[in-house]
Amino acid sequence: MATRARIGFETQVGEIVSSYHHWDGYPAGLGYNLIKNYAGNRDKFMEAVMLGDASHWGKTPYPSTSEHSFSNAEEDVSVYYGRDRGEDNTAPVTFTDFEDFVENWDTAGEEYAYVLRLDGTLTMIERYADNAVTLDAEDEIVIARAEMIKRVKETV
Repeated sequence: MATRARIGFETQVGEIVSSYHHWDGYPAGLGYNLIKNYAGNRDKFMEAVMLGDASHWGKTPYPSTSEHSFSNAEEDVSVYYGRDRGEDNTAPVTFTDFEDFVENWDTAGEEYAYVLRLDGTLTMIERYADNAVTLDAEDEIVIARAEMIKRVKETV
């Protein structure tokens, strides 16, 4: 089952450029991946969003070989619908500003949204918490990841 999300970044003029992410979009999954592998490198983050809608993001957006595809994904590499499966209409979507994004971000049933702000913070929005906005979500995401690991260990 998918946990859909939207990933975006704030531009110098205040727009939010974003793309769809299909699975593991919850804070302990995608949120943690964004903190660990993307949020500290704004250029990498923006390049990954600009590649468009994705099945999922790995540690890096770019494969090391030409063998990478949707059905033959290289480990820890993002899988994009356009680049890796040849689909059309997968380009990023631009919102006029952060307020527009908060009101209209869930265009495909996304449950979470993450936005890298100009000040370097990662904002998180949760649809099922009445579009609750956590402006600097890093601590909340790290706690969610630790709780998830703890639950997994308790079941083993």
